[in-house]
Amino acid sequence: MCRLAQTSSPHSDSLMSSILTDAAIKSFLEEVPIYSWRTFASPQANRSDLGIREIDSYCEVCKQDRPFQDFRTRGSGAGMAIKALSTGTSYLEFTCASCRKAKRLFLIEQVVNDQGIRLQKFGELPRKSLPRDPGLQKFLASDLDNYEKAVTCLANSYGVAAFAYFRRVTESNIDRLLDLLQEDAAASGSEFAITEALAELRKDSPMSEKIKVANLAMPPHLKPDGLNPLGKLYQVLSEGVHSLTDLECLERAKTVSVCLAFLVSELASRKEHRARFKSLVGGM
Repeated sequence: MCRLAQTSSPHSDSLMSSILTDAAIKSFLEEVPIYSWRTFASPQANRSDLGIREIDSYCEVCKQDRPFQDFRTRGSGAGMAIKALSTGTSYLEFTCASCRKAKRLFLIEQVVNDQGIRLQKFGELPRKSLPRDPGLQKFLASDLDNYEKAVTCLANSYGVAAFAYFRRVTESNIDRLLDLLQEDAAASGSEFAITEALAELRKDSPMSEKIKVANLAMPPHLKPDGLNPLGKLYQVLSEGVHSLTDLECLERAKTVSVCLAFLVSELASRKEHRARFKSLVGGM
């Protein structure tokens, strides 16, 4: 069983990352999955609630990203001492600043003690849709069940499960990914060393050797700023969930998702552009 962080819950909170500022609350509301805890250092100046002026979200009425603001009337509190935030629950409401129709509602539990302030989002409307990459969905058409499970676990911060499912998806489809890479290498006239390295990856060999080879098997156009997504994938495949915390597993799962999406998207785009160019110019 994986060694979890301080609590055994799959939604265990992160280490104290920042002071509880408006910016920190905004990030918490926009990014943290429901039922996940986050811990913050107490602000230097007292704040009586978690209310902030604005968040950003996609508006289903305006059909684009918009600022959502809290338009509710508040008392001025002029001349009154600011009461410190206390343990309890908070209700936050935001309305699209453009159409004034779409809303975002949040229920937050806060636990305040000498160690800091812990927040849990235990209610959110409308419920966030799970982020799926269309290119990956198409590429993984024969393995969609595991991909859906991986996406669901990732969206809900189930780190161990997300990492396990993304590893399974990668292992099941790595040969197909290598096929795409070899096709791109052949069409692009890549160096012989790259095509040889791609062929070497198909052979049975220790994972440590595969990591080294993978770092040689990518042309420059698939290594943004020198980062090698294929090498990252093989590095992640070499790690077992038993030696990682839940949060570490979550980060590995995000890395696999991003690397797979980048490679599949770039390779599909290049293939489409080559085909279009050949259809337009090839017959001239």
